[in-house]
Amino acid sequence: MLDTLLPDPEGPILEDHAATIRESLSRNVSVDVVARIGYLVSRFFIPPFVLAHVSLEAYGLWSTAFIMVSYVGLSTMGISTVYIKFVAEYCARRDYLKANQLLSTGLCLTVPFCGVVFAIFYLLWPRLVVWLHIAPSLRGDAREVVLSVVAIFLASLSLGAFHDAVVGAQKTDMVQRRWMVCYIVETILIFILVGMGRGIRGLSEAFLVRTIIDVVLCLIMAVRLLPWLRISPRLITREAFRTLFAFGAIVQIQGLLSITLDSIERAVAAPLVGLAGTGLLEVGKKLPSMAGSVPIAFTSSFTPAASYVHGGLESSPQQRDTVRRLYLRGARYMNLAAAYFCGFLVAIPGPILDVWMGKHFAGAAYLVVIFSISTQVHLMTGPGTSILRGIGQVREEFHYALPNVAALLVAIPISRLVLGRWTALGIATAVAVSTLISAIYFLAHANHILKVSALEYWKNVAGPGLVPYLVAAPFILPAHFVVTHNGRWIAAAWLAGMGLIYTLVLLAVVDTLVWSPSERQWFHGMASARLTKILPFKSRFAESHNI
Repeated sequence: MLDTLLPDPEGPILEDHAATIRESLSRNVSVDVVARIGYLVSRFFIPPFVLAHVSLEAYGLWSTAFIMVSYVGLSTMGISTVYIKFVAEYCARRDYLKANQLLSTGLCLTVPFCGVVFAIFYLLWPRLVVWLHIAPSLRGDAREVVLSVVAIFLASLSLGAFHDAVVGAQKTDMVQRRWMVCYIVETILIFILVGMGRGIRGLSEAFLVRTIIDVVLCLIMAVRLLPWLRISPRLITREAFRTLFAFGAIVQIQGLLSITLDSIERAVAAPLVGLAGTGLLEVGKKLPSMAGSVPIAFTSSFTPAASYVHGGLESSPQQRDTVRRLYLRGARYMNLAAAYFCGFLVAIPGPILDVWMGKHFAGAAYLVVIFSISTQVHLMTGPGTSILRGIGQVREEFHYALPNVAALLVAIPISRLVLGRWTALGIATAVAVSTLISAIYFLAHANHILKVSALEYWKNVAGPGLVPYLVAAPFILPAHFVVTHNGRWIAAAWLAGMGLIYTLVLLAVVDTLVWSPSERQWFHGMASARLTKILPFKSRFAESHNI
């Protein structure tokens, strides 16, 4: 894949360095996409199963628990990003002593700090019960579930240095293989424990087992894949402290803004419209969030790749051109991947939800539409924020977060004024509009920094992202017809068939109208190679395209 993301350099770039970037990014993105598709499939079946065994209010409580966990995770988010960025740069320079000093210093900070954070959270729990308006019947489950999830999550974060070291060393593919094992085990346990009547306690118990496996496998991977890794109190240095705080503090603030923006509609809904409203928002956002998890495979590899370029090549026109091409090509494929999922969700949200959940939730289809659109627009900013962070321009991310916060401060009160009361749909609409406004502003800013014109961005990234919506539009009426006139499982079969037809038609349209000749040749060659491995003879596809 990276031969397309980073074509052969036209200038005198250090070829061995460029080849390392192409090889690692291609491997990392490919495995990451497969892992995220598997995760999407596993998550697809969990919500309807859980909602068949627990109330919408209890499901809203589980969602709220993870919003809290996200904010708790801010305690080490900045350090995690520092690990990934600087380990990547140090590996490019073969300066493994500094990498070990950074990791050792970070661990001496995060382990005790996470313990203090949990103690504070434990003491504040009585106030949180009142703020969330948790019903008396749910308070027993709520205390056990929320506190256990926070403790599990903090334990994972405090030992996250080993995960981040592997990612920074350009071995994201190995991390994703480990992740696949963890979420498969968790999925199996969810169906067993919730099916046994454990409710949301079963969800937290499955999460505990997943985290234990995750931490153990990360430790094993770090030791086996990084022969240079050494963790010792003797490696703690002032220079590493300065690196962690100078870069990490900015990322920490950005992390707060990012998590606030990602969960704002549910965080606001919990005290204003209750846990049932939070549960409705979770139902409406679940599919768009799952769809967005696959394109994120690109951004998770962009930061270490850009840092590797930044660390291994001196500032030069060749370096800037490499980063620019990484941004433009990566954004193109990421936006197409996001539009593939979001376009189909926007076209037939009602039929998909009715078949998926087995029950109707008023307003959920509208939420799927606005969250799908805002998810794709939000993902379009991912390559820019990741690459700018990777090359050290971390402050540029504020050009997305701060306008988003400003728009929210205006849009959310307006939704209350227009509708006359607080509603889940009004809050969600305000969040979606704010995302659209701030994303457009940031994309213009990032394109200016990376020397990409508006016309070039439209032709290569934004314009092609509209194609899936046009291809999905003809399925609107047939989808509603089959769901209205058939039972759930027959309708599910029809929708699956429509999804397959949509995929094949979209592939044909993109192959004919979107790909450039070099892209078309590369993708045909990749398809031929995959088919040749599956079939015992040379594929007819390859022969028909003279590959």
